[in-house]
Amino acid sequence: MKDYLVEINNLFPVRRKEDEKSAFYEYVCSELGQERVKLEQLDKNNNIVIGNVQESRVVITAHYDTPAASLVPNFMIPANKLIGTLISLCYPLAMALFSIMVAFGSGALFSLDDSIIMFIYLVLYFSLFFGSTRLISNKNNKNDNTSGVAAVLTLASSITSDKVAFILFDNEEKGLLGSKVYNKNHKELMKDKLVINLDCVGNGNNMIFITKEDAERKEEYELLRDAFSKPSKSFAVHYIPYKKSCGFSDHRSFPCSVCVMAANKGKFVRFITGRIHTSRDTVADGENISFLCSHLSDYINNL
Repeated sequence: MKDYLVEINNLFPVRRKEDEKSAFYEYVCSELGQERVKLEQLDKNNNIVIGNVQESRVVITAHYDTPAASLVPNFMIPANKLIGTLISLCYPLAMALFSIMVAFGSGALFSLDDSIIMFIYLVLYFSLFFGSTRLISNKNNKNDNTSGVAAVLTLASSITSDKVAFILFDNEEKGLLGSKVYNKNHKELMKDKLVINLDCVGNGNNMIFITKEDAERKEEYELLRDAFSKPSKSFAVHYIPYKKSCGFSDHRSFPCSVCVMAANKGKFVRFITGRIHTSRDTVADGENISFLCSHLSDYINNL
């Protein structure tokens, strides 16, 4: 079986610009066959749909776009909503505080009017925000989210059952735009369809399943838990209710969804997923992909 984690990381390490995304789409078509793959263009989002979503019982997804380089290390705390939310607020608050200090310091030093001080603050804050979230492409994205894409292509290349379809979403890094517009345009179809979203699944031996309430009531979800119930020497599987979790990914766009991500044990928190959005995102393990794909293959066969 092809090692998509290595191949995609080597051939398409960055997927932000239109030409980079187009080249990756052509690659997916060449790997899976043009007849199975459709590019669905919705409001400047180019989602890659594999198989028949209408006929499927479950849809397995991942986002294929890659992030901008962050000025500070980025990480997620999936099992603690309060701490995760507070950490996510630290970065914009730090930028705001720095901008205030510079703006008011300049105002005091040069006796500037309040309107000019406010202008300096706004320009500095939004320049920092844009520069750290939009301007420079991150060149290392092995875990976020080449790992999820590799898992999807591994499954799609070996499974052609109508019981499952796959979607690679665009512009997750810009605010879940691809998945939001997909759900908006297919709301009736997706309202009761189990979505299994794979994001940052390559680094860590703890597999975290973040599940919405509507998904927990479905037979397809019970079968998913059954498929991952066998003990593993290498991986531990944990189930976290959506309301108690902190994870910003495409599962949020759908009412009946599960997000799967990998995490390491933290020193001060239960689980942590680090390195993402930085040059240090170079660690993703093929064993993670094999573990997920093996169990998900059994799951699909038992649907």
